[in-house]
Amino acid sequence: MSFLADQVIGEARRRQVRLWVDPAGGLQHAGPAEVLDARFLMLLRTQAKPIAARLGQEPAGRWFKRLAGDDTGALLYLIPAAGAGPGAYRSWSEAAPAGLRVEAVLTPGREERFNEAPFTDVAALADRIAEQILAHADRPFAVFGHSTGALVAREVTRRLAASTSRQRTLFVAGALPPHLVGEEEAAGDEELLSYLAAWQGTPAELMADPEFLRAFLPTLRADLKVFHSCRRTEAAGEQVAVDLVALGGLQDDTAPVGHCEAWRRWAGGRFAVRMVPGGHFFPVGAAAEVTGLVAGELGVAAGAPEGTKPVVRR
Repeated sequence: MSFLADQVIGEARRRQVRLWVDPAGGLQHAGPAEVLDARFLMLLRTQAKPIAARLGQEPAGRWFKRLAGDDTGALLYLIPAAGAGPGAYRSWSEAAPAGLRVEAVLTPGREERFNEAPFTDVAALADRIAEQILAHADRPFAVFGHSTGALVAREVTRRLAASTSRQRTLFVAGALPPHLVGEEEAAGDEELLSYLAAWQGTPAELMADPEFLRAFLPTLRADLKVFHSCRRTEAAGEQVAVDLVALGGLQDDTAPVGHCEAWRRWAGGRFAVRMVPGGHFFPVGAAAEVTGLVAGELGVAAGAPEGTKPVVRR
Protein backbone atom coordinates (compact mmCIF):
# COMPACT_ATOMS: atom_id res chain seq x y z
CA MET A 1 0.00 0.00 0.00
CA SER A 2 1.29 3.42 -0.95
CA PHE A 3 2.23 5.62 1.99
CA LEU A 4 1.69 8.64 -0.27
CA ALA A 5 -1.84 7.50 -1.06
CA ASP A 6 -2.71 7.50 2.66
CA GLN A 7 -1.21 10.96 2.98
CA VAL A 8 -3.31 12.25 0.07
CA ILE A 9 -6.46 10.72 1.58
CA GLY A 10 -5.73 12.50 4.86
CA GLU A 11 -5.11 15.77 3.05
CA ALA A 12 -8.38 15.39 1.13
CA ARG A 13 -10.30 15.05 4.39
CA ARG A 14 -8.60 18.12 5.85
CA ARG A 15 -9.59 20.07 2.73
CA GLN A 16 -13.15 18.67 2.87
CA VAL A 17 -12.71 17.01 -0.52
CA ARG A 18 -14.87 13.90 -0.96
CA LEU A 19 -13.19 10.83 -2.45
CA TRP A 20 -15.10 7.76 -3.61
CA VAL A 21 -14.81 4.84 -6.00
CA ASP A 22 -17.39 4.65 -8.80
CA PRO A 23 -18.99 1.32 -9.91
CA ALA A 24 -16.32 0.95 -12.62
CA GLY A 25 -13.55 1.16 -10.00
CA GLY A 26 -12.41 4.67 -10.86
CA LEU A 27 -11.55 7.31 -8.27
CA GLN A 28 -13.89 10.30 -8.16
CA HIS A 29 -13.55 13.52 -6.18
CA ALA A 30 -15.51 16.68 -5.41
CA GLY A 31 -14.95 19.67 -3.18
CA PRO A 32 -14.69 23.46 -2.97
CA ALA A 33 -12.92 24.92 -5.99
CA GLU A 34 -10.55 26.96 -3.83
CA VAL A 35 -8.92 23.85 -2.32
CA LEU A 36 -8.57 21.93 -5.60
CA ASP A 37 -5.30 23.53 -6.62
CA ALA A 38 -3.09 22.17 -9.42
CA ARG A 39 -0.64 20.41 -7.11
CA PHE A 40 -3.37 18.60 -5.19
CA LEU A 41 -5.17 17.56 -8.40
CA MET A 42 -1.87 16.17 -9.72
CA LEU A 43 -1.49 14.10 -6.55
CA LEU A 44 -5.00 12.74 -6.99
CA ARG A 45 -4.26 11.76 -10.59
CA THR A 46 -0.92 10.10 -9.88
CA GLN A 47 -2.20 8.27 -6.80
CA ALA A 48 -5.64 7.39 -8.19
CA LYS A 49 -5.11 3.62 -8.29
CA PRO A 50 -3.63 3.16 -4.78
CA ILE A 51 -6.20 5.58 -3.33
CA ALA A 52 -9.05 3.64 -4.98
CA ALA A 53 -7.56 0.40 -3.66
CA ARG A 54 -7.34 1.87 -0.16
CA LEU A 55 -10.94 3.08 -0.21
CA GLY A 56 -12.09 -0.18 -1.72
CA GLN A 57 -10.77 -2.16 1.24
CA GLU A 58 -13.94 -1.32 3.14
CA PRO A 59 -16.83 -2.97 1.29
CA ALA A 60 -20.12 -1.09 1.43
CA GLY A 61 -21.72 -4.05 3.17
CA ARG A 62 -19.61 -3.30 6.22
CA TRP A 63 -21.22 0.11 6.63
CA PHE A 64 -24.82 -0.65 5.64
CA LYS A 65 -27.49 -3.14 6.63
CA ARG A 66 -30.64 -3.31 4.55
CA LEU A 67 -33.71 -3.26 6.77
CA ALA A 68 -36.43 -3.12 4.14
CA GLY A 69 -37.13 -3.01 0.44
CA ASP A 70 -35.36 -4.23 -2.66
CA ASP A 71 -33.23 -2.63 -5.35
CA THR A 72 -36.17 -0.60 -6.61
CA GLY A 73 -38.07 2.24 -4.97
CA ALA A 74 -37.07 5.23 -2.86
CA LEU A 75 -33.74 4.94 -1.06
CA LEU A 76 -33.36 6.02 2.59
CA TYR A 77 -30.22 5.92 4.74
CA LEU A 78 -30.91 5.59 8.48
CA ILE A 79 -28.34 6.82 11.03
CA PRO A 80 -29.20 5.32 14.46
CA ALA A 81 -29.29 7.00 17.85
CA ALA A 82 -26.32 7.08 20.25
CA GLY A 83 -25.39 3.62 21.40
CA ALA A 84 -27.67 1.96 18.87
CA GLY A 85 -27.04 0.00 15.70
CA PRO A 86 -29.27 -1.19 12.87
CA GLY A 87 -30.66 -4.01 15.01
CA ALA A 88 -32.47 -1.50 17.24
CA TYR A 89 -34.66 -0.62 14.24
CA ARG A 90 -35.63 -4.15 13.27
CA SER A 91 -39.29 -3.12 13.54
CA TRP A 92 -38.77 -1.17 10.31
CA SER A 93 -38.27 -4.42 8.41
CA GLU A 94 -41.96 -5.28 8.60
CA ALA A 95 -43.36 -1.77 9.02
CA ALA A 96 -41.80 -0.03 6.01
CA PRO A 97 -44.27 0.27 3.12
CA ALA A 98 -43.56 -1.29 -0.23
CA GLY A 99 -41.46 0.98 -2.39
CA LEU A 100 -39.21 2.20 0.44
CA ARG A 101 -35.69 0.75 0.64
CA VAL A 102 -34.04 1.35 4.02
CA GLU A 103 -30.27 1.05 4.46
CA ALA A 104 -29.18 1.44 8.11
CA VAL A 105 -25.69 2.80 8.75
CA LEU A 106 -23.51 0.49 10.86
CA THR A 107 -20.68 2.43 12.49
CA PRO A 108 -17.71 1.05 14.48
CA GLY A 109 -18.32 0.02 18.08
CA ARG A 110 -21.60 -1.89 17.71
CA GLU A 111 -23.00 -5.18 16.45
CA GLU A 112 -20.63 -6.89 13.97
CA ARG A 113 -18.22 -3.98 14.37
CA PHE A 114 -18.21 -4.08 18.17
CA ASN A 115 -14.46 -4.68 18.41
CA GLU A 116 -13.64 -1.61 16.30
CA ALA A 117 -12.89 1.67 18.05
CA PRO A 118 -15.91 4.01 17.87
CA PHE A 119 -15.60 7.54 16.56
CA THR A 120 -15.50 10.35 19.14
CA ASP A 121 -15.84 13.40 16.85
CA VAL A 122 -18.59 14.16 14.36
CA ALA A 123 -16.28 15.62 11.71
CA ALA A 124 -14.37 12.38 11.12
CA LEU A 125 -17.54 10.27 11.44
CA ALA A 126 -19.52 12.40 8.99
CA ASP A 127 -16.62 12.30 6.53
CA ARG A 128 -16.63 8.49 6.53
CA ILE A 129 -20.40 8.13 6.26
CA ALA A 130 -20.56 10.64 3.40
CA GLU A 131 -17.80 8.79 1.55
CA GLN A 132 -19.62 5.49 1.99
CA ILE A 133 -22.96 6.88 0.80
CA LEU A 134 -21.34 8.41 -2.26
CA ALA A 135 -19.91 5.02 -3.19
CA HIS A 136 -23.10 3.12 -2.30
CA ALA A 137 -26.06 5.19 -3.53
CA ASP A 138 -27.34 4.03 -6.91
CA ARG A 139 -30.20 6.56 -7.19
CA PRO A 140 -31.53 9.75 -5.54
CA PHE A 141 -31.83 9.26 -1.79
CA ALA A 142 -32.80 10.74 1.58
CA VAL A 143 -31.06 10.58 4.98
CA PHE A 144 -32.87 9.93 8.29
CA GLY A 145 -31.14 10.48 11.63
CA HIS A 146 -32.48 9.65 15.08
CA SER A 147 -31.37 11.57 18.19
CA THR A 148 -27.58 11.99 18.01
CA GLY A 149 -27.85 10.30 14.61
CA ALA A 150 -29.90 13.29 13.43
CA LEU A 151 -27.09 15.70 14.27
CA VAL A 152 -24.63 13.41 12.50
CA ALA A 153 -27.03 13.23 9.54
CA ARG A 154 -26.99 17.03 9.26
CA GLU A 155 -23.20 17.03 9.07
CA VAL A 156 -23.28 14.21 6.52
CA THR A 157 -25.82 16.15 4.42
CA ARG A 158 -23.60 19.24 4.36
CA ARG A 159 -20.68 17.14 3.15
CA LEU A 160 -22.76 15.38 0.51
CA ALA A 161 -23.94 18.73 -0.85
CA ALA A 162 -20.37 19.47 -1.97
CA SER A 163 -20.26 16.27 -4.01
CA THR A 164 -23.74 15.39 -5.24
CA SER A 165 -27.21 16.82 -5.86
CA ARG A 166 -28.90 13.43 -5.45
CA GLN A 167 -29.97 13.85 -1.80
CA ARG A 168 -33.60 14.93 -1.68
CA THR A 169 -34.50 15.21 2.02
CA LEU A 170 -33.00 15.22 5.51
CA PHE A 171 -35.20 13.75 8.26
CA VAL A 172 -34.19 14.56 11.87
CA ALA A 173 -36.06 12.64 14.57
CA GLY A 174 -36.12 13.15 18.35
CA ALA A 175 -33.17 15.51 18.24
CA LEU A 176 -32.00 18.82 19.61
CA PRO A 177 -30.88 21.26 16.89
CA PRO A 178 -27.15 22.06 16.91
CA HIS A 179 -27.46 25.40 18.72
CA LEU A 180 -29.21 23.74 21.68
CA VAL A 181 -26.58 21.04 22.22
CA GLY A 182 -24.87 21.65 25.54
CA GLU A 183 -21.15 21.76 26.20
CA GLU A 184 -19.53 18.47 27.13
CA GLU A 185 -19.37 17.56 30.80
CA ALA A 186 -17.62 14.61 32.37
CA ALA A 187 -20.09 11.79 32.96
CA GLY A 188 -19.55 8.79 35.22
CA ASP A 189 -20.96 5.34 34.60
CA GLU A 190 -24.02 6.04 36.74
CA GLU A 191 -24.85 9.15 34.74
CA LEU A 192 -24.52 7.20 31.49
CA LEU A 193 -26.87 4.57 32.85
CA SER A 194 -29.37 7.29 33.75
CA TYR A 195 -29.22 8.50 30.14
CA LEU A 196 -30.03 5.01 28.96
CA ALA A 197 -32.95 4.74 31.35
CA ALA A 198 -34.33 8.14 30.31
CA TRP A 199 -34.16 7.29 26.62
CA GLN A 200 -36.11 4.07 27.22
CA GLY A 201 -34.40 2.37 24.29
CA THR A 202 -32.50 -0.41 26.06
CA PRO A 203 -34.33 -3.59 27.12
CA ALA A 204 -34.64 -3.99 30.89
CA GLU A 205 -32.87 -7.37 30.85
CA LEU A 206 -29.79 -5.75 29.30
CA MET A 207 -29.88 -2.87 31.77
CA ALA A 208 -29.73 -5.49 34.52
CA ASP A 209 -26.76 -7.33 32.95
CA PRO A 210 -23.45 -6.03 34.45
CA GLU A 211 -21.31 -7.70 31.76
CA PHE A 212 -23.31 -6.09 28.98
CA LEU A 213 -23.07 -2.69 30.62
CA ARG A 214 -19.30 -2.95 31.11
CA ALA A 215 -18.86 -3.79 27.44
CA PHE A 216 -21.38 -1.25 26.17
CA LEU A 217 -20.56 1.88 28.17
CA PRO A 218 -17.34 2.77 26.27
CA THR A 219 -19.29 2.93 23.00
CA LEU A 220 -21.99 5.06 24.61
CA ARG A 221 -19.36 7.36 26.10
CA ALA A 222 -17.78 7.78 22.65
CA ASP A 223 -21.20 8.48 21.11
CA LEU A 224 -21.84 11.20 23.69
CA LYS A 225 -18.57 12.83 22.67
CA VAL A 226 -19.84 12.78 19.10
CA PHE A 227 -23.08 14.35 20.32
CA HIS A 228 -21.33 17.25 22.05
CA SER A 229 -19.03 17.78 19.06
CA CYS A 230 -22.18 18.56 17.04
CA ARG A 231 -22.70 21.81 18.97
CA ARG A 232 -22.82 24.75 16.55
CA THR A 233 -23.76 28.41 16.68
CA GLU A 234 -26.05 29.74 13.99
CA ALA A 235 -23.91 31.00 11.13
CA ALA A 236 -24.28 31.73 7.45
CA GLY A 237 -23.68 28.68 5.30
CA GLU A 238 -24.55 26.17 8.01
CA GLN A 239 -28.08 25.51 6.72
CA VAL A 240 -28.80 22.41 4.67
CA ALA A 241 -29.88 22.97 1.09
CA VAL A 242 -32.25 19.98 0.88
CA ASP A 243 -35.77 19.68 2.30
CA LEU A 244 -35.63 19.34 6.09
CA VAL A 245 -38.33 17.46 8.03
CA ALA A 246 -38.15 17.38 11.84
CA LEU A 247 -40.01 14.53 13.57
CA GLY A 248 -40.91 14.45 17.24
CA GLY A 249 -42.56 12.06 19.69
CA LEU A 250 -45.65 13.43 21.40
CA GLN A 251 -44.46 11.93 24.71
CA ASP A 252 -40.74 12.69 24.24
CA ASP A 253 -39.65 15.17 26.93
CA THR A 254 -36.05 15.25 25.68
CA ALA A 255 -36.98 16.73 22.28
CA PRO A 256 -40.46 18.30 22.50
CA VAL A 257 -42.24 20.08 19.67
CA GLY A 258 -40.48 23.38 20.44
CA HIS A 259 -37.10 21.80 19.83
CA CYS A 260 -38.38 20.28 16.61
CA GLU A 261 -39.57 23.69 15.45
CA ALA A 262 -36.16 25.16 16.32
CA TRP A 263 -34.66 23.09 13.49
CA ARG A 264 -36.20 25.71 11.15
CA ARG A 265 -33.09 27.85 11.70
CA TRP A 266 -30.98 25.16 10.02
CA ALA A 267 -33.21 24.74 6.97
CA GLY A 268 -32.13 26.35 3.72
CA GLY A 269 -35.15 25.02 1.82
CA ARG A 270 -38.58 23.59 2.57
CA PHE A 271 -39.15 22.83 6.25
CA ALA A 272 -41.78 20.80 8.10
CA VAL A 273 -42.42 19.38 11.55
CA ARG A 274 -44.28 16.10 12.09
CA MET A 275 -45.35 14.76 15.50
CA VAL A 276 -46.16 11.09 16.07
CA PRO A 277 -47.10 9.05 19.15
CA GLY A 278 -44.31 7.84 21.44
CA GLY A 279 -41.35 8.74 23.62
CA HIS A 280 -37.73 9.28 22.62
CA PHE A 281 -37.56 5.98 20.73
CA PHE A 282 -40.76 6.65 18.79
CA PRO A 283 -39.04 5.72 15.48
CA VAL A 284 -38.88 2.16 16.85
CA GLY A 285 -42.20 1.99 18.73
CA ALA A 286 -44.15 3.82 16.02
CA ALA A 287 -42.28 2.30 13.09
CA ALA A 288 -45.35 2.07 10.84
CA GLU A 289 -46.25 5.74 11.38
CA VAL A 290 -42.66 6.94 10.90
CA THR A 291 -41.87 4.89 7.81
CA GLY A 292 -45.27 5.78 6.36
CA LEU A 293 -44.56 9.45 6.95
CA VAL A 294 -41.14 9.15 5.30
CA ALA A 295 -42.64 7.29 2.36
CA GLY A 296 -45.22 10.04 1.91
CA GLU A 297 -42.56 12.75 1.94
CA LEU A 298 -40.57 10.84 -0.68
CA GLY A 299 -43.56 10.32 -2.92
CA VAL A 300 -44.03 6.62 -2.25
CA ALA A 301 -47.67 5.73 -2.84
CA ALA A 302 -48.37 4.53 0.73
CA GLY A 303 -48.14 8.07 2.12
CA ALA A 304 -48.25 9.12 5.77
CA PRO A 305 -50.76 7.40 8.08
CA GLU A 306 -53.50 9.32 9.87
CA GLY A 307 -51.67 9.14 13.22
CA THR A 308 -49.13 11.74 12.14
CA LYS A 309 -49.72 15.42 12.83
CA PRO A 310 -48.25 18.12 10.60
CA VAL A 311 -47.28 21.06 12.79
CA VAL A 312 -45.22 23.46 10.71
CA ARG A 313 -44.55 23.71 6.99
CA ARG A 314 -42.64 26.29 5.01
